[in-house]
Amino acid sequence: MKMFTIEEINNSTDLLPGVILGYEIFDYCTDSLNFRAALDFLSSKGVVPFINIPRKVISVTGPFGSQKTLTVAPLFMANLMPMVNHGASSVELSNKYLYPSFFRTIPSDYYQVRAIVRILQYFNWNWIAFFGSDNAYSQDALTVFMDELKTANICLAFNGILSGDTSKYFDMFDKLNILNINVVVVFANIEFVIPFIEKAIEKRVRKVWIASETWSLNQDLMNADGIEALGVIIGMSIQGQGTLLGLDNFIINTMHQQNDTKCPSGSQVKKTCNQVCFECLKTNPEIITHQDPTFNFAIYSAVYAVAHALHKVLECGSSSCNNSRPFLPYVVSLAVCLKQMHKYFGNPPARYTIVYWDWNSRNFVKIGSYYTDPEVHFILNEELINWQGNKSVSMCSKDCDAGYRRVQTAFHSCCFDCEICIAGTYINSSGNMQSRVNELISNKAST
Repeated sequence: MKMFTIEEINNSTDLLPGVILGYEIFDYCTDSLNFRAALDFLSSKGVVPFINIPRKVISVTGPFGSQKTLTVAPLFMANLMPMVNHGASSVELSNKYLYPSFFRTIPSDYYQVRAIVRILQYFNWNWIAFFGSDNAYSQDALTVFMDELKTANICLAFNGILSGDTSKYFDMFDKLNILNINVVVVFANIEFVIPFIEKAIEKRVRKVWIASETWSLNQDLMNADGIEALGVIIGMSIQGQGTLLGLDNFIINTMHQQNDTKCPSGSQVKKTCNQVCFECLKTNPEIITHQDPTFNFAIYSAVYAVAHALHKVLECGSSSCNNSRPFLPYVVSLAVCLKQMHKYFGNPPARYTIVYWDWNSRNFVKIGSYYTDPEVHFILNEELINWQGNKSVSMCSKDCDAGYRRVQTAFHSCCFDCEICIAGTYINSSGNMQSRVNELISNKAST
């Protein structure tokens, strides 16, 4: 995707005329090995200087994922090297004191969590389970989720951690049934989601599943044998800008050209995790072109944000740029901020599509949307959902009838008994998700 975008910019006559962008792409395989790549980017003539002089690169895009980004970001922030990220949505990265030259082209998970809470409120689901991995992506989201639940009258009945050890998943599924939890939010990276969902299919865990953007459009899971036994899946998807013209042809042509390239020998490839070996590109191009397109436009936008900033820094006109002008990375950071994202302090507004997994067509059906700009907008069409029977209910306790009051019976406020009101008394009740106030007058349970 990055190669496609850079080639498009280099072939443009309007953006950076006369300037050819170069690039180096590294696979992020482990935190320790990728410090080598990060330091290489920050080097000058093979040495990482302690003074402000031009570096090997003037900007970084990536890496993909919040935890990976948080690991290497401090190195780039110390030099105000611009990081324009397409796949790190952690709330923590919005802190401009810690990450002054970090920008992104996807919204913060703060908004995604709020959108999920709106869905829960819409369906009056207040007895919920949350599953996430033990990393920044999931744990930041969980923190926001817990804060939002306090004012939404929703209770977190169970919190599960997804890891490489799948042996505990069956016990977790049993707890969901014991606690009578029918709605499950899965907010985790795809490498943890796939084995978790595969175990759920094996156990035939029938619930309402709410998917975060990492797996809401995953075609492999959609086509997995037996997944329809899970019940209803509703997902949050980052709204893109349609198909990128020429991308599929670029992928096919590039892979065909490199089919005969052999992988070089030696340990250097393994040390750097660099994408030097092209044997992996012998994968059928159609498999790649049919992958989840969620982040395509985010990657495309990240590269273009840097290009437009360079266009300003190099004082480009209609036919040429001032290539002789020296500049440091922080100048590019400032240009990115002023040109692209000053209004949102590096965080773009949220635009999510709410999708439903339709088992009949094996397609992702748009059923709603959630926007935050210019104002909060939430819409959902539940008529498009096939509940496969009665609409799901997920409540610890059923609402009390008129003439009865709630008596909390457990730690969670959602769990209560209904006790008859004393004759001649009344209560102000806001027990439903719309917070409507009902005056309940009781005379031995009569109103």
